[in-house]
Amino acid sequence: MATLGNIRKRSGLLLAVIGIAMLAFILGDFMQSQRVGGSSQIIIGEIEGEKVMPQDFQNKVDEQIEIQSSQNPNFSINEATRGQIRSQVWNQFVRDILMNKQYSSLGIALSDKEWVERLSGSNVHPEISKIPLFQDPNTGQFDGNRALTYVKGIMSEESIESRNQWISYQEYLIKLINQAKYDALISKSMHITDYQTKISTEEKNNNIVFNYVKIPYSSLADSSFAPSDKEIKDYYKKNKSDYKQTKSKDIDYVVFEVVPSIDDEQKTKEYLNSLLLEFSKYEDYENLVRRHSDFSNNQFIYSKKESLLDSDWQKLFDAEIGTTIGPYLYNEGNYRIAKLVDVQKRADSVSARHILISNERMTPDSANTFLTQLKKQFEAGADFGELAQANSDDKGSAIKGGDLGWFSEGRMVDEFNEACFTSAKGQLQIVETQFGVHLIQLVNHSKKIKKIKVAHIDRNVSASTETFEKYHKQAREFAGKLMTTNISFDSLINISNLVKRNDYRIVESKSSISGLPNSREIVKWVNQAKKGDVSDIFEINNSLVVCYLLESRDEGFAPLNTLIEEISSMVTMQKKYDYVNKLYSNQDLENIAASNSTTVQSAKTNFSSSSITGIGFEPKLIGKIFGADKDTYNQPVQCSNSIIYFQTISEDSIQTQNQNAERIQLVNALKNISNVESFNAIKDKSTITDNRAEIY
Repeated sequence: MATLGNIRKRSGLLLAVIGIAMLAFILGDFMQSQRVGGSSQIIIGEIEGEKVMPQDFQNKVDEQIEIQSSQNPNFSINEATRGQIRSQVWNQFVRDILMNKQYSSLGIALSDKEWVERLSGSNVHPEISKIPLFQDPNTGQFDGNRALTYVKGIMSEESIESRNQWISYQEYLIKLINQAKYDALISKSMHITDYQTKISTEEKNNNIVFNYVKIPYSSLADSSFAPSDKEIKDYYKKNKSDYKQTKSKDIDYVVFEVVPSIDDEQKTKEYLNSLLLEFSKYEDYENLVRRHSDFSNNQFIYSKKESLLDSDWQKLFDAEIGTTIGPYLYNEGNYRIAKLVDVQKRADSVSARHILISNERMTPDSANTFLTQLKKQFEAGADFGELAQANSDDKGSAIKGGDLGWFSEGRMVDEFNEACFTSAKGQLQIVETQFGVHLIQLVNHSKKIKKIKVAHIDRNVSASTETFEKYHKQAREFAGKLMTTNISFDSLINISNLVKRNDYRIVESKSSISGLPNSREIVKWVNQAKKGDVSDIFEINNSLVVCYLLESRDEGFAPLNTLIEEISSMVTMQKKYDYVNKLYSNQDLENIAASNSTTVQSAKTNFSSSSITGIGFEPKLIGKIFGADKDTYNQPVQCSNSIIYFQTISEDSIQTQNQNAERIQLVNALKNISNVESFNAIKDKSTITDNRAEIY
C-alpha cells in the first residue's frame, strides 16, 4: 500500500515524464517525415548539380535485377550482387548526366528524321538490323517496312508493358547513337604526325647492346645506412605528394563457424525417417516434397539408368513403384530420402517444332484461340514452317520454321517436356507454359526405353539452438575480453587458438568484407567505428564474426607516423646509392665488378620495352641507356632492387621502308584510349557527391 501511495503522490511527475516522451516521439516522427518527404530529403548523390533521388535510383536497380533475372533463370540476388548492381546503376547515372551535358553543349542530338533513317532507312543501326522480327523470313535480310510496322503497332497497342519496353530500348539506342557521334568527334581530332610515326618505328626497331654491373641493395648492411629522424622528415616533406590517400579503414576479425553437432545430424536423420512411411504411401509426392525438402525440387524427370542424377537411385531402377530408400548422406551436410514414383517406356530423345505466342503479346485464352486457328490451317494443308516464321514469338526457332531440333528429357520446362515425350509422331498439341502458349508438333522420336521417375526430399543438417548458443557464447566471451581488458586482439587470438583474418583499405562504398560474402552490414559498422572499437557479433553466412578496427585514415596525405618503415627503407636505399656512387667514382665496370665479387654482364633492349632480360622491369634504366653516349661510363642508376652501372657498346636497327602499318597502329591505339580518357577527364573535372554509403 505504501508503494501504491508513493505512486499516487508522484502521478503528476509521472504524467509529465510520459508527456515529454510522447512529445519527443511525435517530434521525432515529424522530423523523420520531413527528411523523407520534405525539402531536406536524403539523396543518393549529386552530379554536376543534378540530384539523383532515391526512388529514381531504386527503379533503375529493380529494372536491372528484372533484366538479369529474365536473361538468366539461375540468377539469384543476394547482398553482394545487389551491391554490384547498385554500383553499375550509379556509374550509369554518372555517365548519362555528364555525357548529356556534353551533347547539349556540343549540339549533338538525334532529329526525328534521322531516327526514322536509323530505324528503317539506308543507314539503319546495327542493333536494329540484327533483330529477327525485322528480317525477311525468306532471305534473312533486314526489312525496314517490317521495323516501321512493328513500331507503329506497338506504340498503338493497349499493352503498356510492351510499349514501355520498346521506349526503353529506343532510349538505349539513342544513347548509343549520340555516343558514337561524340566518339567520332573526338577521334577526328586525333592525328599522328610523320615525325611521331618515325620515332615510334625507331623506338621499336633500334636496339642498344650494353654491359652492366649490378650491386644489390641487400649486399650492403642496412645498419650502416640507418636514417636519422631528420632525414626521414626531410624525405617526407620533399615527397609528400606521393603519399596522398583516400578515406579508408583496416580491420582484424575472427570468425566462429557454427558447425552442426553429431546430435544435430542425428535429428536430421530422425526427421527424414519419420517421413518415410508417409512418403511411401502418399500419392501427392510433389506436395510432400515442397513441404519438407530444404532445396527447391519441382522438376521430376524420367531418366534412363545411365543418366540418373544420384548413384544411389540405381537401387530403384528394378524396384517396385513406391519403394523408398534412405536416409543417406547425399552431399556433405545433406541427407536424402528417395522414392520410385513411376516407370515408363519413353523415347530417349525427341525432335519437335513449335509456334509460341508469348504472354506479353496475348492473354492465354486469346493465344489458345489463335493457335487453334493456326492448327486448323496446318491441318488444311498450310506449311508449319511458314506459319512459325510469320507468327511465333520465339524468333530463334521461328527463322528455322519453328524447328527445335533433337533434345533429351528434362531440357524443356515440365509442361513442354511432357507434351513432347508423350505425343505420337506427327501429333499436334496446344500447351501453356511460363513463356506463353505453344502449338507443338512432335516431328520424330528415338526408340523407346525404360525410364524411371524418382522424387526425393533433402534436409540440410543445420545447427540447433543449443549448438548455435555454444558458438555464440564463445563469440560473446571473445568480444567481452577485448572490451573489458587491456589484452590485444593478436594476443587473444593466440591464447584462444583462433585464426586472425583481416581486410585493409576498406572504403565506404565497399559491398563486402574480403573473405565474407554478403557482409555489407560489417562495412556499415566500419564506416561508423573509430580506431580501437570492437564490434557487436555479426551473423554472416552461418558464422559469427567479431571485428576490431585496427586503423582509420582520413582523406588527404598519410601522416608521417604511419610511413616511418616505408620511408626509412627509401632513405636507406638513397644513402646506399650515394655511398656506392662516391666509392666507385671514375672506375670502369671491371673494377666495380671485381670489388663486388661479381662479373660484367651484357644485355640488349629497345626504347619501347619496359623490362630487360636478366634485370627485370626497369623503365628508368632503359631511359638512361638511350640517353647515354656510346662507350662512356655513366652515373649509376638507382633501380628497384639494385644499383646498376652500365656502358653502351653498340646500336643496331632494323630498317623498315613502309611505316604505314605503324601509323595505323598508333592511330587505333589513340582512338581506343581517347574514348575512355575523354570521359575520365570530364569526370575528374566534375563535382560529384556520392551518398550511397550513408543509405545502403
